[in-house]
Amino acid sequence: MPTVLTKRQIEANYDKFIAELTRLTRIYGVAIQSVGGVILADRLGEFENMTYLADITSGDLYPRFSDT
Repeated sequence: MPTVLTKRQIEANYDKFIAELTRLTRIYGVAIQSVGGVILADRLGEFENMTYLADITSGDLYPRFSDT
């Protein structure tokens, strides 16, 4: 059974993610605008098999979650 994350751990992970996203944005020149589009993991490893479906023509970016 995966380890359940505490609220403090989820918030710390979010802060680290934003810092890394900022770094990647500066390197690659790609910024993400999202309002209410953030999904947070409740368990360690929950997004282990997640990938993104990205459409450069529309600018859409969707997480794709795998059950395996």
